[in-house]
Amino acid sequence: MYDFLWRAALGAGLLGAACGPIGCFVLWRRMAYLGESVAHMGLLGAAIGLLIGVNALAGTAVLAVVAALVMARASDRIIPAGNLIGIVGHMGLALGFILLATMENVRADLLGYLFGDVLALSAQNLMAIAAVSLAVLAATTILWRPLLRTSVAGDIAAAETNGSVLAETAFLILVALLVAFGLKVVGALLIVALLIVPPAAARPLAHSPEAMAVLAALIGLAAAPAGLVVSFVTDAPAGPCIVLAAGAIFAVSTVASRLASSFARDSSANF
Repeated sequence: MYDFLWRAALGAGLLGAACGPIGCFVLWRRMAYLGESVAHMGLLGAAIGLLIGVNALAGTAVLAVVAALVMARASDRIIPAGNLIGIVGHMGLALGFILLATMENVRADLLGYLFGDVLALSAQNLMAIAAVSLAVLAATTILWRPLLRTSVAGDIAAAETNGSVLAETAFLILVALLVAFGLKVVGALLIVALLIVPPAAARPLAHSPEAMAVLAALIGLAAAPAGLVVSFVTDAPAGPCIVLAAGAIFAVSTVASRLASSFARDSSANF
C-alpha cells in the first residue's frame, strides 16, 4: 500500500543528496538565480514534450541542458552572464505558460511540474532520478578541485582557459540536470530552495568546503523523509513539506551554531 511513499522518499532523498554538494557552489557563487532560470526553461521543456507526444521528463532535461550550454557559451562576451541567465529563464517561463494555455488536456501534468508531484513517482521515474543523482554526485567528486578553484579564485582559474571553460560548462550541465529532474519532485517554484537550503544549513556546522559538501548532502537526504512524514500526518503537499523540512534543519543548525559560539566565548571569558 505504501510503495509510493518509499519511492517518494528514495527519489527525493537521492535528489536532495545530489543537490547538496553542487548547491554549495551555487551558494558560494551567489547564483541562486541560475537554478531558477533553468527551472523556468525546464517547465518549457515539459510543455514541449507533452505537446509533441514525447516523455515530458526527457523534454525537461534536454531543454534545461541546452539552456545551460547557451548560457555557458555566451559568458560575458556580448551580454553580462547574469543578465542573459535572467532573460533566457523568463522567456522560457513565458513560453511555457503560453503553451500551457493552449493544451487543455494536459494542464494537470504541467501543474505537477510547477508545484511538484513526488508522491506520483513511478518506478521508471525513480530509476531515472537515481541514475542522474548518482551521476551528478560522481561528477561533482571528480570536478571538485577545478570547481572549487573557480569559485574561490576565479582570476587564477581564468588564466587556465580550457580547464575553466570545461569546469564552468560541466557545472551548468549538472545544475540543469538536477533542476530538470527536481521539477517532478518539488516543482519549478521550489527546486532552487532544494539547491541552496541544505548548503546554507551545513555552512554554520562545517569547517572546510569538503565538510560542508558532505553535510549538505546528508541534510538534503534527511529532508525528504522528514518532509514526507509531515505531509502524511498533516495531509499537506509533499514537495513544499520537503522544502520546509530543509528550512527547519537550517534554522536548527543556525541557532545551534550561534549558541555554541556564545558558549565558547563565555567559557573563554571565564578563564
